[in-house]
Amino acid sequence: MNPEKFNLHRNDLEAIVKRYYTNPKLHFKIISSDVSRFSGSRVGYLGDHFFLKLEVNLRDNENQKEILSLFLKIIPTAIPALTTYLEAIGTSRKETRLYTDLFPRMQQFTRFAPKAYLAKDDRLLVLEDLTVEGFRSIEGADMGILDNAHLELALVALAKLHCASLMLETKTGRTIPELCPGALDENCWILKDNNPRVEELENAIQVLCELVKVIEKDNADLPKILEKLPKFVLQIYELVIPSDKCRNVVSHGDLWGSNMLFKYSKSTATPVDCLIVDFQFARYVPPAYDVNMLITLTTTGGFRKQHYSRLIDFYYGTVRREFISQCLSPEEIFPEQQFRDSCERYKVSGVIDNFLMNHVTLLPRKYVDRVFSSPEEYSNFSGEDKVRMCLEVLDNDSQYRTRISGIIKDLIDML
Repeated sequence: MNPEKFNLHRNDLEAIVKRYYTNPKLHFKIISSDVSRFSGSRVGYLGDHFFLKLEVNLRDNENQKEILSLFLKIIPTAIPALTTYLEAIGTSRKETRLYTDLFPRMQQFTRFAPKAYLAKDDRLLVLEDLTVEGFRSIEGADMGILDNAHLELALVALAKLHCASLMLETKTGRTIPELCPGALDENCWILKDNNPRVEELENAIQVLCELVKVIEKDNADLPKILEKLPKFVLQIYELVIPSDKCRNVVSHGDLWGSNMLFKYSKSTATPVDCLIVDFQFARYVPPAYDVNMLITLTTTGGFRKQHYSRLIDFYYGTVRREFISQCLSPEEIFPEQQFRDSCERYKVSGVIDNFLMNHVTLLPRKYVDRVFSSPEEYSNFSGEDKVRMCLEVLDNDSQYRTRISGIIKDLIDML
């Protein structure tokens, strides 16, 4: 496909090449350019993904031709209702702002996400193609569950993101909201007029209650559970507000399995590195919010009972090493006891997000493909139709039933 179809013109491509080589005075000629689909099936909910290939002749050496492989991400347009929804909640606007204004300053300290080479019109991003280095989504994860090796690497990447945020604040003496006003304003769970997420949360609570009626049908406390659930879930509006007691950081806020890419050893096929992608719901809250979200969304309740404390230790150990590598004191900037105390508070947000995100992301591929197959099918994925779909999958898919039942049990245990 021609890049101009995506509003990428010659001057945009030239800017990408100069940033790729970090040389604004580079002499070169773009010989060819092409855009191709990243995957035959949908790989995300909030963007359309492509490869951008540029064949470049570096004029300092007429015989030197290079192929630049890049990742192109744009706001979806094939389903008008989805486009309108994403524009209303500002997902693409937020992510392009972060990659343009904030991440370049944070990435001087450590690597936690791909580099950006172009952000345009609040709708389009051109990023590193991490597949060139061997990064990819995890294969074989059973219903979003990460094994210990992948989970620890994801925690390392998350710790680097949080540390880069704190290091930038320490270096400049200013908070992230002061450095980049508005960039981390809440756009996921905010109670305001004309916010489609409000209706979406109400619908999710409806789905939750209907699933609970089936899963807990023999529970004598079912009426009390159904009475308490809505108020419990609505706590999310308060939990995403920046803390006035703990240090806040740039937080990812959308840590399900597909938003982490892993690199593997060629000799042993074991994971050796992780980077985080998709920052459309980033926010400014204590690190414990993200830590609990990651651990809760990608493990089972039984696993957490055995390993939660160890994983918290592992995360903070990574934080300590990151600060020491920059000759900074972790205890002065990010006190350990304050972090551990905050982890207890944000266990609640972890179990709430676990349902709000996973009741959709764990749907079988054929259902996801159906939802995004046409504007009509997408519009139907709400209200009673969404309830019916989730109940249908609960009834017909044993893996979904097992995972959602566990997620709901963890939530009920906290009521």
